[in-house]
Amino acid sequence: MGELMLVTSGKGGVGKSTVSFYTGLTLALRGRKVLIIELDTGLRSLDVIAGISEQTVYHLGDVTAGRVKPSEAIVSSPLCKNLQLLCAPFSPEDRIEPHRLAWLCQGLDRFYDYTFLDAPAGIGYGFKVGCTAARSALIVATPDPISARDGGVVCDLLAEAGITRRRLIINRVDAKAVARGPISDLDEVIDTVGARLLGVLPESTALHLAAVSGRALPEGEAATAFANIARRLEGEQVPLAVQ
Repeated sequence: MGELMLVTSGKGGVGKSTVSFYTGLTLALRGRKVLIIELDTGLRSLDVIAGISEQTVYHLGDVTAGRVKPSEAIVSSPLCKNLQLLCAPFSPEDRIEPHRLAWLCQGLDRFYDYTFLDAPAGIGYGFKVGCTAARSALIVATPDPISARDGGVVCDLLAEAGITRRRLIINRVDAKAVARGPISDLDEVIDTVGARLLGVLPESTALHLAAVSGRALPEGEAATAFANIARRLEGEQVPLAVQ
């Protein structure tokens, strides 16, 4: 049985799908079998981030509705064959039923070391559907009071859903900006969200450019941060630097 994680955020615009993809890619490059299932029906972006827009014919809604087999809709990443992706439907009319997603995840679980459910922002239907299938969660937040507060709401709802393993990734961290902003330090974000810290990702132009063009991360601070997150998910003891 592999890891089955819901990646969620509360507030939109925090880079959740980018975090999902590059965490998955980093694990895949370490030899793990990884699947990312996108739940943001009607507003999908994973195909662009992963560079598979031209290869994506079918989607999650086709699978859960029984129109195609999972193997027909899952697309391998051109960056690493160990990373596979199942994109969300284009149309908001393709509603994903919770029991069908849970059934799909149970059926695919034995084939993957990690399955990430990339939830839409907020705490609406897509988030609730993801909660029915996931066994653990990654909460993505940025170092600002709104994102931290929303992350705390999400953390409480995950607990109510019975998801006890909840970890936090703080994204888009600029140490100088944090020092000047309304959040005094990253400990304040951790305390507000109420989840165990898994990693800190820097504000990075290289990461943004890679994500909008479907490319691998170049060597640098962001790539190192993702590598450390992957190592911690694998159980390694990697020191955390919190400013």
